[in-house]
Parts: sequence; structure tokens; C-alpha cells
Amino acid sequence: MSMTRTALRRHRYWIAALFTTWLSLALRAWGLDFQSLWRDEVDALRFATQPWPKLLAMFTRPGENGPLFYLLLRPWLAIAGHSEYALRFPSLMMGVLAIPLAMTLAARMRLSRSARISLGLLMATNPYLIWYSQEGKMYALVTTLVLASTLAFVEALRRGGAWRWALYWLLTTLCFYVHVLAVLVIPMHMLWFIAGWSSSRRRWRGYAAALAGLTLPYLPLVWWQLKLWNSSRFNPGFPFIPLDQMAIVLLLAFTRGMQPTFNAWGTTPAVFLALSGLWLKDDRMPHRGTLITWILLWLLFPPLALFAISLHVPLFTDRYLIWVAPALWILVAWGASLVARYCQWIAWLALGSILALHIQGVGFQVHTPIKSDFRQAAALVEGAREPGEIVMPIMPYIRYTYAYYAGNTTPLVDPPYTNAGATPEQVDAQMRRLLAGKAGVWLVISEENVWDKRHLVRAWLDEHGKAVLHARLARVEVIHYRLVSSP
Repeated sequence: MSMTRTALRRHRYWIAALFTTWLSLALRAWGLDFQSLWRDEVDALRFATQPWPKLLAMFTRPGENGPLFYLLLRPWLAIAGHSEYALRFPSLMMGVLAIPLAMTLAARMRLSRSARISLGLLMATNPYLIWYSQEGKMYALVTTLVLASTLAFVEALRRGGAWRWALYWLLTTLCFYVHVLAVLVIPMHMLWFIAGWSSSRRRWRGYAAALAGLTLPYLPLVWWQLKLWNSSRFNPGFPFIPLDQMAIVLLLAFTRGMQPTFNAWGTTPAVFLALSGLWLKDDRMPHRGTLITWILLWLLFPPLALFAISLHVPLFTDRYLIWVAPALWILVAWGASLVARYCQWIAWLALGSILALHIQGVGFQVHTPIKSDFRQAAALVEGAREPGEIVMPIMPYIRYTYAYYAGNTTPLVDPPYTNAGATPEQVDAQMRRLLAGKAGVWLVISEENVWDKRHLVRAWLDEHGKAVLHARLARVEVIHYRLVSSP
């Protein structure tokens, strides 16, 4: 009878696990191409399809992030094409793969089946993870690779074997070539090894060999990273964020996704269950202290390390630490299973609240334009632009995104750069030269302050032309000027 019950429970678990995986696929496919491509995604397309010598040079060129992602993306684009759906589909699949990987890792951490199912549901429906599973960049892939690397690390500690340590070496190497800051997983795992020393010390030879092996593939990155670190001119363009604000940004992002949040009440159920996972006793967990230490190190070490780096060179943005999010949901799922032992309705209420907030957040993301809407901007301009009129993107780098939707035959003219102290007289001279003989200008504006924070280009056009159309789209403005007289 007991064997029958065990087999039934196992059968139910696998059905639930399969359901969460299919649910993650459905939610990530829902509205995959709703948001317009933004400049980073178009960059991914450009970098992946550039000539081979330029693509391979990215592996050693200072400042490049994620060259392996573009290399892996290249053959896919050659097969599937360059549409929005094709560009984002690999991220969708990597986002789906993260769910069973996380559940398997939780199983190796000795979490109960109910905790693993909760984890699968939480990650399958999480709007933040879904957002980056719908973006043509490396963030879904690096999350999956860190999970795979961590799973390989845990398995190698448990069972040993040269091939397991070799697999760990390979997966970890892929991590930091897909995203440069994923290298922080190496010291994180080192701290895991130290924290579990009583049981991990018997595997020290295999781990030492893997750790030594990781230095070789990292050498090309170290060369240019040290060069930029010591350069007084290196400025990645990120503002400095204090540590407490970093923590708030990460918590809101991981729990609420891209939906604007004006208070922290929406994070309360997740925080409650996470604290429950830390504080409630679990007599069925033989190495509870080590597991809590591991999860806390996963949650806290990468942000602290990035903050330390940012004291010298500001580099913080939440998506760079997306691979920390699974640690939060492992802790939340564990907490839900522990609370359920004391009071099931409280656990179900907290877990259900999180899932409801997740679905609401996903719905917001697939029905509200959030990314810079160059798709609509290009349709508006190209549908009304007349011969003799040009398009002026400001900042100029958005020309690539605009051209993706408008086509490469659109006449694009870069405006004068004014943030280095250009005077109105200098702007006047340059604008007269650029617009000589033109009947009108379509100003397409996004991230204007990077190029012209004093708005001198707009002021010149207001003086020498007449604005006949002004459209405000998501993160993009379009202004159509008819020039009063040809400059």
C-alpha cells in the first residue's frame, strides 16, 4: 500500500512539473512580439549578423559584453530570419528551460515536492523572468546557464567524478562569456564550498582542478577588464546607486516585473514567505544551516560584489543580476511549504496572492507599450513623409532601431552633438548645412539628454520651422517640422 501511495505521489509530482513547464511556455509565448524592439535588441541582431572577423573580435575587444550570445544567435537567425519573433524565440526557450532546471536544483537541495511545485509555478508566472524571456538579449540564457552551472556544482559535490567537474567547468565558462558579470558565480560557488566544508572537503581535489581550469578561458576577459578598470576615461553610463536602493530596485523588479510600483505592498507575500523559509524550523532537512547559507550567499553576494565594483565604476542595473532571482523564489517556495505545516490556508493565501500578482503583472506587460515604440514611430513617419523631407534621430544611435522598421533607404541625418558645450551659433551653422534644400524634418526623439540635454536642436527647429505634428509614443517622440524657408 505504501509503495502504491509513493508511486501515486511521484506520478502526481511529474504531472504537476510538466504542467508548470507548459504554463511557462504559454506565458512566454503570449505577446512575444507585442513590444517593439529596442536598441539593445537591434544591437543583438546587428552584432550577430556582422562579418565573421568583427564578430570573433568581440571576444577580446575591451568593453564587449556577451560575445558568445551573439555567436550562438547567428546560426539561428540564418535559419529563422530577422523578425521580432525569431530574434526573441531563443530567449523564450531558455526561459522555459530554467523552470525544470530550478526544480531539479531544488530537489538536489532536498526541498519537498510541494516546495518544488511551488517554485515551478512561481518562476513560470514571474513577470520579470517572463519579460527577459521575451527579449532578444542574453538575460534568459545567462539565468539558465547559472542554474545549470549551480546544479552541476551541487552534483559534483554530492557524487564527485571528473566528468561532473568538467561539466561544471564548461557551464561556468559559458556563463561569463554570455554575460561578463556572471563571473561572480565563481566566487559565489567558492563561498558555497567553504560554507559546506564538513561535507565538501572530500571533493576538494576535483573542485580545485575545476577552479584552476576556469582561469584559462577567463584570461582574455581579464586583459581588457583590467585595462578599462585603470582607465580614467571609461564611463559605461550608469548612475551610482546606493546599496539600499539597489536592494529595493532588485526586490521590486524580481517580484513585480516592469509594472510601475509606487509602494512595496505588492512584495509583502513574497517577503513573508522568504522570511518564513529563513526562520521556521525544518526537522526533515538534515543540512538546513548549510542550505540557508547557500541561498543567502546567492541572494546577497552578487549585489554586494557589484556594489563594490560600482564604487569605482558604476555598473548596476537590475537585469545584470537577473540570475539571482531564482534564489529568491527557492526561498519563497521553501517558506510556503514550511508555513503549510503550521497553517495551510495562510500558505495558500500567501502563495495565491503572489501568483495573482504575477499574472496581473504579465498581463500589464503584454498589453501596455513599455519599450521604446520605434515600430509605431516608423509607421507614422514613413506613412506620411513626403519627398524632400528627412528623418533626424536624436540620439543618433537609435537610427539602427528606426531603420529596422523603416528600411535602410530612409534618409537619416544626425543632429549636431551639443553636450560638449556647443553654442547656439554653432548649432545654427550646422543645422543650416545639414538641412540645406530640405522641405521638412521628422524629428524622432529617444534618450535625447544623452545627445542634446539643452534641447538646442528643438529650439532651432521651433525658430526656423513650424511643428505640424507632435506624437508621444512609449519612450519616443515624433515631431514633424515644415521648414519656413529653406536654410
